[in-house]
Amino acid sequence: MKRPLVQILLLWAASAVSAPTFAPAADDAKASPIEVHEWSIWVGQPAQPNLNGTRIYRNAMPDVVGTSRAKFEEKDLAAKFPIAPISVVQAYGEPTKDVDIEIRAKKGTFVAHWPPSTDRGGRIQWFGSDLLAALPPGIPENYLPETHWFQTLRASKPALYVKNETRTERFLAYDTELTTPVPVRLRGGPDEYTLQNLTGRTLVDIAVIAPAAGGFRVGWLDELPTAAPAKEEEKKDDKSAKKTAEEKAEAVFEEGEKAPKAKDDALTPIPAEGDADVRAQVDQILNRPITLAVDRAPRKDAISLIAGQARLSYELDDKALAKAEVDMSLPATLKVGQGTARDSLSDVLAGAGLSYRITENGSLYITTAARLAEDNTKKGAAVEGPPIKLTMGQPLMPSSPSYREVTHDSLARRLKKQGLRDESARLLLERYGKNLFEPGELIVLAHLSRDAIDEAVLLDVFPPPKTFVRTALVVTHGIDPRLQDKARTLVQQLGDATPKTRESAETRLQELGAAAIPVLEDALKDKDIEVVFRAERLLLRLNRQVP
Repeated sequence: MKRPLVQILLLWAASAVSAPTFAPAADDAKASPIEVHEWSIWVGQPAQPNLNGTRIYRNAMPDVVGTSRAKFEEKDLAAKFPIAPISVVQAYGEPTKDVDIEIRAKKGTFVAHWPPSTDRGGRIQWFGSDLLAALPPGIPENYLPETHWFQTLRASKPALYVKNETRTERFLAYDTELTTPVPVRLRGGPDEYTLQNLTGRTLVDIAVIAPAAGGFRVGWLDELPTAAPAKEEEKKDDKSAKKTAEEKAEAVFEEGEKAPKAKDDALTPIPAEGDADVRAQVDQILNRPITLAVDRAPRKDAISLIAGQARLSYELDDKALAKAEVDMSLPATLKVGQGTARDSLSDVLAGAGLSYRITENGSLYITTAARLAEDNTKKGAAVEGPPIKLTMGQPLMPSSPSYREVTHDSLARRLKKQGLRDESARLLLERYGKNLFEPGELIVLAHLSRDAIDEAVLLDVFPPPKTFVRTALVVTHGIDPRLQDKARTLVQQLGDATPKTRESAETRLQELGAAAIPVLEDALKDKDIEVVFRAERLLLRLNRQVP
């Protein structure tokens, strides 16, 4: 298959500079008769700003592959999170010659890749590759240890071989450290959790897996919405997207004819957010138990009831609510009995698409989740989607067929729905299933959208394949809300009058690991010098920089 002249010229020009860009496919380029399937496992924790941190996680690559990931001693390795980040690309279909493949780390850096290729500062390239049904004669495969799981990828018979220069392999693999934080926030538990999407894209196929007495508890969400304003290309209103030029012009004319809005129609500015100390104090108040005696009340009354019991002041963004047509007189369902103020508030707000900000004076400013997200985006702050409730299933043993149905089988179905081939999904589960569904601590799984994957790491293939599937599963650990509460209690003991209590608290905080980091960072502002000194020492031990 020959490329258009403009493509050839662009590729030639790209090769003449030190960091070439991959030439975009021409409009008239025909799809090649291949399918490209990529799956990724990315790992993170709330205490770290990056996914797949090189100093934090294990290496999924064999020892023969060069990597900038830290090497751990055997004694240290046992304490590390068992899941190692990796991305795998395979091609299927008819053999095809002269295929260009480039992977570009847009938000991060490459840590390792296999097989060896051209590495040009944030771009790895296998240009001019031939995709073959069988190994070419006389060209042996590169050495890989027989016991390494990459051998399973080599044995994947439907996959085509990628021949690039003198190297031939049945797959491409790469490892990246991404300048992207974890995508979710988790509160509550253990019977019911509240989740929030912290990204600008919708998350899909979210699961919470928690160890419990009698096995493990699992809960699934099909979708976790974002509060970020939708980008133009993502809007689903096909009719408005297909307006003729005349209709658009008419709409502009009609808009111009409208009388300007009165000043009192302008939205009230959102108050500034409180500092870390204020937010921590209010968070503690929201975590306290309250008791509700009614199971149904108008939204406005329900908020007043919850805030009153928690002894928190609040303000409603009435103009924004009216503009968004949020009817605060509609009934909200409440959970009778004892629960936390945070969970009860989430029950009311989530159903109306609302959220809140903790202000400088320690009160709650309640507005639409979309407006708050837009304000956060402008200021570079995290986008927080609406709080969504997830009820956990009853504890099940891993040996139970019911447990396999809600874990391995459920994830396999969801991966297939995303377009991943059966053999790829099966390989992913064989490699990672046990650690995903029998974890030593609570973890949250979330699949990123294709747009979110492309924003972090871009995979280009030319000629474009007839089928192109990319799926990335983010595994978040160190996120159990109860660990944070435990860490706060232990931090208070760092300043205890008894030396033994101080030493014990410091040891237990170090054992908590990354889950204790946010609390330790807050402790740096404590008035007790002993608390500050021990918090600094713990942060340094946990590979966290101290200001």
